[in-house]
Amino acid sequence: MGVKNILKKSEKKEKAQKPQDAKKMGDFLAKLKEKKTSEEVSKAEVKSKFMLFSIRNKIIVSFLVPLIFMIIIGIAAYQKAANGMKDKYEASTTETVRMATQYIDLNCDYFKSESIKYAFDADLGKYCLGLFDKDSVENSNIINDTRTDILNTKTLSPFISDIYVIPKKGVNMIMTKTKASVDGCYDEYQTTVSDGKKGIKSWIDRHAYLDAYLTDASSGDGSVTQEEIAAYEMSEDVDYIMSYQVKMQANSGCVVMDISKKAIEDFLNTLDLGVGSIIGFVTPNGREIIFENLEEGQESILSEGEKVFYNEAFYGEIFTSEESVESEENEEEISLNGAKEVSFRGMDYIFFYSRSEVHGATMCALVPLDIVIAQAEDIKSITVTLTIIACIAVLAIGVVIAAGIQKNMRHISKKFGVVAQGDLTVEVVAKTKDEFNGLAKSANNMIINTKKLVNKVTDATEQLEESANEVGEVSGIIDTYSKNITDAIDEINQGISMQSVHAQECVTKTDMLSEEMQEVAKVAEQVGKLITETESMISQGIEIVRVLGERAVETTNITEKVGESIESLRKETENINTFVETITRISSQTNLLSLNASIEAARAGEAGRGFAVVAGEINRLAADSANAAGEIRNNVTNINAQTVNSVDSANQARSMVELQSEAVEEVVSVFNKMHERMYQLVDGLNEITTSIGRADTEKSHTVEAVKNISEIIEETASSAGKVNEVANKLLESVEKLHHTADMLGDNMDGLKSEISVFKI
Repeated sequence: MGVKNILKKSEKKEKAQKPQDAKKMGDFLAKLKEKKTSEEVSKAEVKSKFMLFSIRNKIIVSFLVPLIFMIIIGIAAYQKAANGMKDKYEASTTETVRMATQYIDLNCDYFKSESIKYAFDADLGKYCLGLFDKDSVENSNIINDTRTDILNTKTLSPFISDIYVIPKKGVNMIMTKTKASVDGCYDEYQTTVSDGKKGIKSWIDRHAYLDAYLTDASSGDGSVTQEEIAAYEMSEDVDYIMSYQVKMQANSGCVVMDISKKAIEDFLNTLDLGVGSIIGFVTPNGREIIFENLEEGQESILSEGEKVFYNEAFYGEIFTSEESVESEENEEEISLNGAKEVSFRGMDYIFFYSRSEVHGATMCALVPLDIVIAQAEDIKSITVTLTIIACIAVLAIGVVIAAGIQKNMRHISKKFGVVAQGDLTVEVVAKTKDEFNGLAKSANNMIINTKKLVNKVTDATEQLEESANEVGEVSGIIDTYSKNITDAIDEINQGISMQSVHAQECVTKTDMLSEEMQEVAKVAEQVGKLITETESMISQGIEIVRVLGERAVETTNITEKVGESIESLRKETENINTFVETITRISSQTNLLSLNASIEAARAGEAGRGFAVVAGEINRLAADSANAAGEIRNNVTNINAQTVNSVDSANQARSMVELQSEAVEEVVSVFNKMHERMYQLVDGLNEITTSIGRADTEKSHTVEAVKNISEIIEETASSAGKVNEVANKLLESVEKLHHTADMLGDNMDGLKSEISVFKI
């Protein structure tokens, strides 16, 4: 009965809610009508502001803002690109120049290794000392073999121009330049290339004395003047750019290896740093090899044979030829690789340089600045052109889009004005297939839904009178049912109280059972500990008995060895008896011999007196031997008797040890049986403990179930209280229903007047 009453209450509440919804709809429409006049008054003000903040202007501004940022980004990108290209070009070109220097350095390392190989060649050293002068065949072989080797070395590396082995006077030079016999000149040559100490410079730009000497040796008498040396110092008509030289062992001469000028020129031609770039190889003393990258038909800005880098200020600021090398040795900070902007012949260039740590020469390059930023200028032109085109396109697109939006907005706004006047027969149509088409569909759906709502409200007004009559009847029925619910709830509360008391008693008894099971578990645990200790003691006893058995076995073994020793002793005593009998026989014979000797001595008279004395001594010796043999025989007899006793004792000990071993085995068997019984006892205790655990678990489940029952009872009591509160509120709602019925009549008249405005 209570559930049916609640459902009926819900249905009545919904019916009562419908007039309230109708009243709210009427209030909404009245307010909408009041606003109509104020909207028309402010229409002129909105229209005056519409042109300034129109959608067209906003769209155009929204398109122009990205364009402005695009222009700013283009300018920043140009600056960034110009700086980035310049930096990357500087870095890559610096690396290129540095790698070119490293490439030449690798070849120079090869020169050094080959020169040192010849300088430390033992046979070549002997040749330079003139040790083969008397052996013309060996001397000729050394010359031919060495010339063949240096020609092969020259062929293997295109960077080698010529190789010279320069001995002292009196020994011919060996070289690749000519096969002619040229006398050595090491002492004179050494003075022109000395390093100021006791050696010679490793790397030099020129060997003017050697050049002049070879010229005179082939065309004159071999004497060299200072004027000739000075002429070669100034001349560039040589096929080498630098030379490496190393002194031979025992200061007997030196090896000179020239770097080919043409090979350096060919290598520079392979370096492409852009049109208009100038690449040079500058030695520490100012000799230069220059390559200018020109387009076809372009004239050079350089004069024939002029120095491009060495005499320029920007070169002098970085290097000061040999002073820079010496300052580096003094650990001053000098940059070996780098780039800087310079002015050369009225134009802006980037000067790249890389100095070799091997020979001190510098790889230089001048690259026009225009080449570096040419790509950035192209980016600038493209960016400006695209920005102008984008501005024109954006403005055109913005105007077209704004015009279409304004046209659709005016059309839809006009239709909404008609709907605002109450005409729900209007249909909104958009002339474009974009979001406005969706807006028009949404507006039509709104009009259709509003029309349906008005129809429903009209139907609802007809049901209001019937609902008012039903409210009075329902309020009386609800009052009766509410009183019945209150009485039923009181009875439920009494039953719940009794259930709570019984549940608490069940929990108390279950706790007592749990405590008793815990006591049993503690006792079982103590018994388990005692069993563990007993088992440990049994294990110790088994171990002790096992050790005792091992000792018994060892005793048996020792006893057997003692018996064997006694048996050996008995055998030895028998041998002694044999020796004693032998001694006894010898003693009897000796006694017989002494008797015969005494007889013979008596026959001899005075002459045999000494022999008689000897015979007497032999007789005493025989008597002593017989006595000693008797004593030995007596001792051996005693030993035999003791041996027999010892053998009997050993046999008895062996029997006792065997009995002891059997007893030990029986004890071990007893201990093993005790150990098995203890295991069975432990298993029984484990089963008891497991059963107690299961019982404890079941106890926990029981307590949990009782607690759940108690909680359910408490929740039921709480729910009953809430139902009681609902019943009391239901009585209050009945009183409000009477007041609501009075208001329904008044609301119907106002709702009808408001609905009459709409045209459906």
